[in-house]
Amino acid sequence: MSPLVDVRHLFSSLRARLLLLVVAAYLPAVGMTLWAVQRDREDALVDIEDRLLHLLNEASSDNDAAIRSGRRIVGTWSQVPEVVYGDRETCEARLAALTRLAPSVAAPTRIDSTGRVDCGGHGDIKVGQYLGDNPTYRAVIATDSTVLAPYVPADSTLEALVPLTIALRDSLGAVRGALSIGIRLEWLVTLAREQMLPEGTAVSIADSSGLLVAALPINANIGRRVPGLAQIFAVDRARGTSGEGAIIRRTTSNLERLVAHRALTSAPGTFARLAIAVPPDAAFAAPNERSRVRLTLLVVTAVIALLIAWFGAEIILLRDVNAVLDATRRLGAGDLTARTGVRHRRGEIAQLAESFDAMASQLELRQDRMRHAERMESLGRLAGGVAHDFNNLLTAIVGSADLALEELPAEHPARADLATIKSSASRSSTLTRQLLDFSRRSPLVTAPQSLEPIVHDAAALLGRVVPANVAFVVSAQSTRLVRTDAGRIEQALLNLAVNARDAMPNGGTLTIALDDVDIATSSDDPIEDITTPRAASSAAPPGAWVRLAVTDTGHGMPADVRRRVFEPFFTTKPVGQGTGLGLSMVYGTVQHHGGHVQVESTPGVGTTITMWFPAAPAAEAHVVTPVHRASPADRPFRILVAEDQPEVRSLVERVLVRAGYVVTLASDGAEALSMAKALGDRLDILVTDYDMPHHRGDAVAHAIRQLHHDLPLVLMSGFTSEGWPTDLVDSPHTVVLEKPFSSQALLEAIDRALSVPAPH
Repeated sequence: MSPLVDVRHLFSSLRARLLLLVVAAYLPAVGMTLWAVQRDREDALVDIEDRLLHLLNEASSDNDAAIRSGRRIVGTWSQVPEVVYGDRETCEARLAALTRLAPSVAAPTRIDSTGRVDCGGHGDIKVGQYLGDNPTYRAVIATDSTVLAPYVPADSTLEALVPLTIALRDSLGAVRGALSIGIRLEWLVTLAREQMLPEGTAVSIADSSGLLVAALPINANIGRRVPGLAQIFAVDRARGTSGEGAIIRRTTSNLERLVAHRALTSAPGTFARLAIAVPPDAAFAAPNERSRVRLTLLVVTAVIALLIAWFGAEIILLRDVNAVLDATRRLGAGDLTARTGVRHRRGEIAQLAESFDAMASQLELRQDRMRHAERMESLGRLAGGVAHDFNNLLTAIVGSADLALEELPAEHPARADLATIKSSASRSSTLTRQLLDFSRRSPLVTAPQSLEPIVHDAAALLGRVVPANVAFVVSAQSTRLVRTDAGRIEQALLNLAVNARDAMPNGGTLTIALDDVDIATSSDDPIEDITTPRAASSAAPPGAWVRLAVTDTGHGMPADVRRRVFEPFFTTKPVGQGTGLGLSMVYGTVQHHGGHVQVESTPGVGTTITMWFPAAPAAEAHVVTPVHRASPADRPFRILVAEDQPEVRSLVERVLVRAGYVVTLASDGAEALSMAKALGDRLDILVTDYDMPHHRGDAVAHAIRQLHHDLPLVLMSGFTSEGWPTDLVDSPHTVVLEKPFSSQALLEAIDRALSVPAPH
């Protein structure tokens, strides 16, 4: 295959990849567009729900106003002599005249004291009809107040009415009957026809039995009980939304509608509800049109971008592809002088060529850096080895000094020199700590501990960060434990202190406060906890908490900044003066500990950021009553010591023998395993170093634990390249003893390993 064919093949592959990149680049735009469409529909739904509920509230108020007006009218008419005393003809003539003056009133009806209609009437209620058993009539006769009756549905001759009834009394107060009028639902027509509701909207009034009182547009079911309507009301009552609400549901006609409803003022013991049903398509008409425009623009721009990528790839790519391919082959063959020769051109391939040339030019430098990295790695391993040997030497020095001090009388002049030797050797362990930090990365671990010493240690460090014009106050009053990582807490405090310092360029006060808080019930004070790019507020759950607050008197934050304060990469600092990750790290730290973050800030006053940490259960405090294992009746405790350094092995033997233990020594791991098998059940405790010939200390401990389950262990360590295994460290009757250690520390470790928790 010719080089030209190779180039063409490569070009085709590049063009295909370019098209894929264009498509991939449009994926976020597609996602954002779809998100915008969905958000637009949600906003439109909220807007129309709010509008419908507002209309319902206005309609309910209009209905209440009409009822109040009707009460005044019927009260006035009940005082008219022709209505109270007149015969049928006189009464009806007077009521007709009054009705012309009150167009909102319809179907006035008089019932005599025997309960029969003797004037007026309407629809199914005729003159002569007996209504004495009607509950409304009985209620009216028993009171002087106007009684609101159940809504009367519309029929072929009369619209829907709200009946109002009042007792008719003569001048002596004797009951002569009752007067009933109907209040027209004029506001219903206004609501349906003058509020510019979407096409297909239906307005209706129904009661809890499913009786359809009124409907616009006119519905054939008016005056009937509609199947399923009562069940819908029952479901709403169960949800607690019978009074007012909005929901998308299928109607009794199996049509999907956005239904908003509100309860109307009704007669005692009855229920009437006004509802507006809007087709969802009509509610979403505007956002759907905007969605079509967005999607059309997205598709058009995507097609244009793909066409440009397809036809422009050859012009943009082909002229430089061959040069890049040739240089690549030469470099692959080991020619470090290979260059593409592409200079001062634009385009992706030209940039690739320039990057290739830069890569080839720096290859030797990278090789030098790799060799340097290997040297640093070797130095790290060397540092670990030096730390190991140095710790062994310090252990021998400190232990020997302890033994010598015990032998010398209190007045001996050499005691002061020996104490100086011991103190200097102990302080030298700081050097080994630095070497170990250089040679390894310690994993982040949490343990139950008090935050008070952590805060004080961090405050000592922050004293160097806070300028002189900022007063620094620390108040730490906490007795609880928190399962925490001290390093992360200190880093969080440092980040907050730096932000507080920057917020007080002209000076102020920085306060760190630590205390314990008990929350018995859900708090009314919001704890602003950020789980999304925007702030969300939630109350602190009940429980025991440790509160750590950092307060400054700086310029504070406005609400829009406070809502985004924990967003990654969000910062109000100038470019180059902040990454926007400091407070994100604080939030991550608190989340890691299962806590919450509360932000309080007022512009011009200052800011308080409070970290809430759950208190560790009492069981995690590891506070137990030590009960010492009883030594076998026929012998003292026997200890197997595995240590490859003679001076340390000798020192450990002398300390333990003087304390009354029987000691067996092993100079390496293999010898320790052999002696453990020989001792059998006579072995009471193992003391082992980590780094030994033949078998490391962890392998020795694992193997012996297979022979003696729960055998007490004291694990000595001057340096562990990988750390003691977790299953050993966390197992019962295990104590880790860091070198260098004193004689007293060794005996205390033996004592702790031989101790067991008291039975409950």
